[in-house]
Amino acid sequence: MAVAVADAAAANRFYAQAAQLSPWSAAQQLALPEQGNMWRLANAGIRILSARQQPARLPVSEAGITHVCLQTTDPVGVHRAFAKAGASFHCDLIDLGTGFLYCYARDLEANVTEIEGVAPVWDDAKPWLAHVNLATSDFPRLLSFYAALFGTKAVRSPRLKDDPRLDAIADLANAELRMGWVPAGNMQIEVMQYYNPPTTAQTGRRDPGAAGYRYIALEVTHLTKAVEYLIGCGGRHECADPGGLHATCRDPDGNELLLVQPDSQNQQRASIADLADPHITQRFATAREAYLQTL
Repeated sequence: MAVAVADAAAANRFYAQAAQLSPWSAAQQLALPEQGNMWRLANAGIRILSARQQPARLPVSEAGITHVCLQTTDPVGVHRAFAKAGASFHCDLIDLGTGFLYCYARDLEANVTEIEGVAPVWDDAKPWLAHVNLATSDFPRLLSFYAALFGTKAVRSPRLKDDPRLDAIADLANAELRMGWVPAGNMQIEVMQYYNPPTTAQTGRRDPGAAGYRYIALEVTHLTKAVEYLIGCGGRHECADPGGLHATCRDPDGNELLLVQPDSQNQQRASIADLADPHITQRFATAREAYLQTL
């Protein structure tokens, strides 16, 4: 995952404090098109890049990669850490009746992180990456693309509206939306379409050099075959690294997907397998089911 910011030094300090990120060692830095500091959670990496445009406070209904979601068994503590680092919030933590607590936090440049409080299934309160969110004007198409890409089954919500709690979380008036989730290995892809205010196809999030969430990086074992497969699912290929270790692709909406093949000649390069708990989302789902049986 990559986020582009105007002040990289401030962003690095913010995320290290708020999200409890750990740095990836210099020896493990990937040779990617744009260089930036690499940080890691238990199950994913985040790269801080430099933006060529100034940041803007975009609504969460605008098309593109809108936010990442951090899950934690201690949402109050993580909320406090974000506040101490300088975050602003759409609202306080809200219970939607799902057994989870939710709120949207904005970093120093108004990029959104969803803080999601989950059942206390274990003592470790350190957050992990639950999903990356994409807003779209064509919900069926984008959700089907990611389900095909990952070879998994999407789960869909009903159309949601007339709920002041949703309005508060999203910082929108009379929000109406639908969402879906696709299991994607170490995390999930969350797809949303807003019907009020409507998510339009055009967006400033994908402008060249724009600040905000830039791309989703996916680790693959065979780059050429992975690109061919992505195209077959409905995506497109833009360019490849001359060294053959990464390729820039787009999903049907035009959101950037960076396919990365670990360098077999250099085992020190960053990989999902090097993370502390790459399967934490699946482990949490299992632990939650067991926890609910005790209630």
